[in-house]
Amino acid sequence: VIAGAGSGKTRVLVERMAYLMRDKEISPAALFAVTFTNKAAREIRERLEQTLDRTLNTMWVGTFHGLAHRFLRTHWRDADLSEQFMILDSDDQQRMLKRIINEFQLDDAKFKPRAVASFINGCKDEGQRPQNLQTGQDYYTDTLINLYTHYEQQCQDQNLVDFGELLLRTFETLKENAELLSHYHSRFRNLLIDEFQDTNSIQYAWIRLLAGPDVSVMAVGDDDQSIYAWRGAK
Repeated sequence: VIAGAGSGKTRVLVERMAYLMRDKEISPAALFAVTFTNKAAREIRERLEQTLDRTLNTMWVGTFHGLAHRFLRTHWRDADLSEQFMILDSDDQQRMLKRIINEFQLDDAKFKPRAVASFINGCKDEGQRPQNLQTGQDYYTDTLINLYTHYEQQCQDQNLVDFGELLLRTFETLKENAELLSHYHSRFRNLLIDEFQDTNSIQYAWIRLLAGPDVSVMAVGDDDQSIYAWRGAK
């Protein structure tokens, strides 16, 4: 569904979800709804609960990162994580990178932690691990890839997951585990995506992966605007 700002796209999404549960008697557990802010996710859940006059606490409604976090908490073994993994926020990520940059005795004016973090996060948004990147281009790029490699290793050793890793690890876990993917194809019969124009490569790939042969997908958005182009939205 393509329409302009303020035209009621999210309401259409909510009404479809209510229709599926109320008129088609589809279980809330069979719906997977994603949006871009926690506030929007709360509003969708609250509107649904008011419309249907029931609580929907266990329903999978949230942001891409929130739902990926929920998935990894459930399937930490499949994702090669320990059960008590911790989330690394952007400040912690930059502090870790600053230590790595110092260990490599690099010029921190040339290799600034914020810039290195942006490089790593951009790679993850595109679904790229260090081994997927081409080396031998120039010293700067090769050094960034090397920093990315050591950063990943430290995160794994210390049981840490950054925001970009939430999505990439979830995507890779589903892609590499046919049984688990089949389970979610059977469970989530309807995928509903709000603000679809703001999806980046890894988010789009994740939705494509979840959209099995018998899964219905509904997306709403405005292709004339994206507030997340700086995050790789396409």
